[in-house]
Amino acid sequence: TFLAQYDKIILSPHESPDWDGLGGEIAMFEMLKSMGKMPLIINSDPTPETFLFLDPDGDINVLSGSFRLPDDVREYAHIVLDTNDYTNIGHAHRLLGEVVREVFIIDHHEGEYAKRGENIIKARASSVCELIYHIIRHYNSPITFRAAQALFAGIVFDTGSFVYPKTSAETFRIAAHLEELGVVPNFIHEQIYEQNALSSFELRSRIVSTMEVLYGGRLIAMKLTREMLMATGASFTEGEPAINMPLTVKGVMASVLVKQNIDGPVKVSMRTKGDLDVARVAMDNGGGGHRNAAGYKSLLSLEDTYRQVIVNMGVFFDS
Repeated sequence: TFLAQYDKIILSPHESPDWDGLGGEIAMFEMLKSMGKMPLIINSDPTPETFLFLDPDGDINVLSGSFRLPDDVREYAHIVLDTNDYTNIGHAHRLLGEVVREVFIIDHHEGEYAKRGENIIKARASSVCELIYHIIRHYNSPITFRAAQALFAGIVFDTGSFVYPKTSAETFRIAAHLEELGVVPNFIHEQIYEQNALSSFELRSRIVSTMEVLYGGRLIAMKLTREMLMATGASFTEGEPAINMPLTVKGVMASVLVKQNIDGPVKVSMRTKGDLDVARVAMDNGGGGHRNAAGYKSLLSLEDTYRQVIVNMGVFFDS
């Protein structure tokens, strides 16, 4: 197996990492240490402050500031989490792709890259943390309290607190076991949803102010611009949860957020209810995701991308 071949292993999630990718890499880090391996976490983008309680020792390295790749980087293999597109891990793929010995992907998204190679990609799983839980159990490795908290947090985030369609009986069984290991669900919920900076609240208000109601009230589209980030001082990841707000409105079946970080590309996030499959829209544009939650990067300007995705979403609403 992959793990039997390598002792030095780099772990990375997708760029702008969320709780599932971060929780997954912390849990994998803990497992690999218990197996006598030498894991090294390298992320392209900063860790959200709300997640830092799970990284008290600073095990998450970010490709910025003073961090430098180890001299023996060519001896490392690379495990990528929560994306099946290696280029979606940010600029880490340019630094590591040509030097690591092998790349292995663990993911739960749909996408063209999911069809390639011998990886662990299970699109029916609720989260990458659910997959990693099973990997840890497969190797009979101990689930440390830190790993249990990280896994629980990732599952809570990617299931929308256990309500998204891929939440299964197995998801609840895993959550119950993690609670038995000492995880306090209310504490994890507070860390994810109730520790945001005031700047994030202001950013989300600006995002909502761009709201456009389309297709007879069935689609709401919004924008997150560079100017908003600079004006509020909030981070890019703090604005992303705004994508879910329109779906709380009766009659709204889909939500779109076209966004751009200060120094990043234009991205599109899409959320839907029911059987509206935005994964296909994302895959048609080089991205991927799930039936009801997907996204992609765009080479167009933010405004051109915004106009394009509204047209693309018309496939669900034009009669």
